[in-house]
Amino acid sequence: MNRRKFLVYSAGALGAMSLPMSASVAFAKARGTYTYLTPFTLSLAFAPVLYASASGGFDKLDVNVKVEVGRGAGQAIQLVAAKQVEAGRTGGANYLSARAQDNSDVLAFGTVSQISPFVVISSQSHPVRDVKELAGKVVGVASFGGSMEATLNLMLAKAGVDPKSVRRERVADGPASFAMVEAGRIAAFFGNASTVSRLRAAELPLVALPVDDGVPGQVYVASEEDLESNREQHVAFLQGTRSAILAMADMDDAQLLEVIRTIARRFDVPGIDKEDIALGDLKGNRELWLAHGKENVLRNVPEQWDEATRLLQGAGLMKETSRQLYTNAIWESTVV
Repeated sequence: MNRRKFLVYSAGALGAMSLPMSASVAFAKARGTYTYLTPFTLSLAFAPVLYASASGGFDKLDVNVKVEVGRGAGQAIQLVAAKQVEAGRTGGANYLSARAQDNSDVLAFGTVSQISPFVVISSQSHPVRDVKELAGKVVGVASFGGSMEATLNLMLAKAGVDPKSVRRERVADGPASFAMVEAGRIAAFFGNASTVSRLRAAELPLVALPVDDGVPGQVYVASEEDLESNREQHVAFLQGTRSAILAMADMDDAQLLEVIRTIARRFDVPGIDKEDIALGDLKGNRELWLAHGKENVLRNVPEQWDEATRLLQGAGLMKETSRQLYTNAIWESTVV
């Protein structure tokens, strides 16, 4: 994959706001450019990285983070494995299934969304209020073979629904997909907190079914080799991102609006100019980052990973393996 084909955003520092940095900054000196791949179009779901970039947090850690936009959660794993990017964000279920394969060199070094960011969106006229109601239906997903589809498969398996009975259709994540629901072309589609904020702002009659699948929602991944050879950059990246989340954790609405404006000055995030919607979007995503408490921000919580492995293997979505599934070594270097 030619990296120049991606929409590239340079993550230089604005210095507009200061983020609290821990004492371990002293050794977290980076070299060269650190390329981070999002799974989809920029949104406030990625605010921790975008804010750390736009506010000067990464600059203080001497790490030059470049944000690139990917074309699906599965691509993050592929391009990290191919060493075309230093780190990527992907779904927990999707990652675990891939990591269990013997040929995977990609390792999770942080969990950003501690619980699933996804919701199943349907219409009030034909609501989906239980996973079992999806049996025999058509469900929209943003990409095939990625984290959304892996989450869907796990949800169906846990509910006793044969995943093969549910047809998937690739759809856009937004109002056009809701129109397909209302037209009866699909029963529902997968979205996230950002999707719900946009649809509710448009006063569309939606029903949102939260996804609670017991699996880490979204994780940061890098190659095992690079986590060793390029350790200082990975520590700086995770430290800057963690500091951004902790800074936003106790902010009131006025302060969060300043975060949104800071990001908007640097990144072209669709819909960020509609501040009332953007504020709800940011607050909804903040709940996912803090779901296991401030003390576990970006940490791979062992108990959750153990439960996720059990669930995925029990559903036949992950092979049994003795391989290391995650590392907290980078995270531990960001905590004093």
